Amino acid sequence: MITKTEQVWRHLLVGAFEHGRRQWPSVTAVADELGLAVSTTHRALDHPGEIGAVDVTRAGGVVVRDPGKLLIVWAGTRRLRRDIRDRYHVAATAVTVEATAVAASAILGGFGAVVAHQGGNRIADYTTVLFYGEPALPLERCAEPLWPWEATEVIVVEPDPRLAHYGRITPIAQAWVDLFALGGWQADRFVHHLTPELIHDGTQPVLPA
Repeated sequence: MITKTEQVWRHLLVGAFEHGRRQWPSVTAVADELGLAVSTTHRALDHPGEIGAVDVTRAGGVVVRDPGKLLIVWAGTRRLRRDIRDRYHVAATAVTVEATAVAASAILGGFGAVVAHQGGNRIADYTTVLFYGEPALPLERCAEPLWPWEATEVIVVEPDPRLAHYGRITPIAQAWVDLFALGGWQADRFVHHLTPELIHDGTQPVLPA
């Protein structure tokens, strides 16, 4: 699962990208929202602070100066493959796979999460579906196809205990980071399409905390 440091970064990025929030009154406030130790949260802010993505002010407040830069830091550290619990193919389209996941605890990530956040697929077709947690698909597994479009690859990733707090789909920042780490031409197309929407955000000024 993602590390506690990554959980801190994700929380700040969810605030910035999905709620327009880029300031917290203290490191303790961030830690309390996540249920983490203050020392753990403080360490998670060290690297982002060094590069100017996040600022811990003299008064102790936390300011996300450049969420795009923080997103890049996370993408460069994400090790998705070590968190994969299962990987297989089913003879169905990606849309069908996403619609037939019956486990209430499964959280949709990757391509499907991006599509859900954007209210439709305006990027490209895809043949991989990523779930955090077992989706309990009512579909039989099949052999890896000769051609990618003949079946859908299902990737099951170990969720962290705080992911469910963000809903049934992963936050857009996590979806982008996971696709960055996944690789392949389909994932790369999604990553490059979303980059201008996410990375430019750091140019917007933030008032000091």
